[in-house]
Amino acid sequence: MYYMDSEGEFWDEVSNKKLNKNGVIAATLEEIKQVHSHGVYEKVTLEECWNQTGKAPIKTKWVDINKGDELNEELRSRLVAKEIKTDKRTDLFAATPPLEAKKILFSLAVTEGVGYTRGEEHSGMKLDFIDISRAYFQADAIRNVYVALPEEDATPGMCGKLMKSMYGTRDAAQNWGEAYSAFMKEIGFVRGISSPCVFWNPSRQLRCVVHGDDFTILGWEKELDWFWKEIKRRFESKHRGRLGPSEGDKKEIRILNRILEWTKEGILYEGDQ
Repeated sequence: MYYMDSEGEFWDEVSNKKLNKNGVIAATLEEIKQVHSHGVYEKVTLEECWNQTGKAPIKTKWVDINKGDELNEELRSRLVAKEIKTDKRTDLFAATPPLEAKKILFSLAVTEGVGYTRGEEHSGMKLDFIDISRAYFQADAIRNVYVALPEEDATPGMCGKLMKSMYGTRDAAQNWGEAYSAFMKEIGFVRGISSPCVFWNPSRQLRCVVHGDDFTILGWEKELDWFWKEIKRRFESKHRGRLGPSEGDKKEIRILNRILEWTKEGILYEGDQ
């Protein structure tokens, strides 16, 4: 079930570097806990799977990665379905925003007349950075999908019928996109025409760009506080930080593996590494 060699060692699926064994086991158990808490699947008989789909459940595997570095490990074990794309369906599309969409937010934040008023720079607009924890687990499964149970949660003669979306299924990203878009519309946002990943709330003057499970929002502090209350009420979320001109605001954050820095001269964005 793991990317593990004959000696029982664990290896990073991306970097191919050796991982801490106890850390990987702990991360795996945490993922199983999250699967249960989000109700990702319900156990049903293999017979039901065959009757509904005419085939065996989709196999699953563990993908182990270190999201940190060698000194500060941040191990993550993700349960992934091995659903192979066998057709060219055009209805399984999930958009991602162009990088320029986020750059526009950064530019507007330090543009006079939009992000601030001359002479009042320290009370101007700010940028919030919010991550959704295990986003796919918070999006409903649309199709009838059956998966093999992981060894750690196996029951003889049973498989899992997805109630929520699982990483590795063909429409997981699309399901998540529909889930967060519906939420944004419910709280007053208008979805972009140029990109379905950009949003605008005219009454609250909030602009937002969504990249996967990452939300970047530009607005006045009071409205950002409102948005944070709303999104954490709907999704399991993490507030990564608020960049802004005030003394108490963060001045640096990492986004899409690049450093963003708020300075007296404006916002600095790290170039492509």
